[in-house]
Amino acid sequence: MNVAGAPAGARTVGRQAAARPAGRALGPALAAALAAIAAAGCSTPPADHFHTLRSARPPGGTPVSHQAAGLLAIGPVTVPAELARSEWVIRDGATGATIYEHQLWTQDLSADIAQALADRLDGAGLADGLWADAGPGGAGTGADLDQPAPLRLRVQVLRFDSLLSPAPAVRDQIRWTLECLPSDADPSPVGAGRYRVLRTAVREASGEAPAAEGGVPSGQQRFDRLALAHAATLRQLAQDAAAALRDSSADRARLCAPAAPR
Repeated sequence: MNVAGAPAGARTVGRQAAARPAGRALGPALAAALAAIAAAGCSTPPADHFHTLRSARPPGGTPVSHQAAGLLAIGPVTVPAELARSEWVIRDGATGATIYEHQLWTQDLSADIAQALADRLDGAGLADGLWADAGPGGAGTGADLDQPAPLRLRVQVLRFDSLLSPAPAVRDQIRWTLECLPSDADPSPVGAGRYRVLRTAVREASGEAPAAEGGVPSGQQRFDRLALAHAATLRQLAQDAAAALRDSSADRARLCAPAAPR
């Protein structure tokens, strides 16, 4: 049983109540106070709430055939070490941070980012019949591929800050790099390290988060707003990457190994 006022998750060891004379009843006020303490200590723990950066609705755009001419691998995606956890980390003041144990990502943040980007890119349709994919396991690491992907979008999350005060807001900074294996590369580990950079940029976004969607409980709306704001940054990044694919079509044909068939 938790004692009222103790940190969430902490356990206290109860001590045997002091002996009192037999037959002497507790006063009504004391009995009510003890009952209130017992109820507070044994109350139901807060419910877990899960969030994802992937839209519940398919991204807009003309539907495209899944018979793609080639694969654009999404990943590896890397995030700062402090964010490589299920629980949300919220910035608190200039240098502080608070971990919200009951606000959780549905999966590893890097995997969620990779899959959200693939959703956005495929929903809009890619140049040259390409199809974006976060890998067989959806992890966005590239480690689950039999051979290095000839064409990939590497993503490095530099900042993914969430703030609740004075109002829900985000500060995002994400570097993306479109790169390919040269046309003469081999699939060996040495060859896999020879990626050629085609385009690279940093997508930055900051500001107050949009309004929460309808139906979200009032106590969760501020967190829903943060997830929507981070998802909007990824939508902008996907637009940047799609434009880079169109712009680099001639360079890819001249410099890169053919994209792997899907």
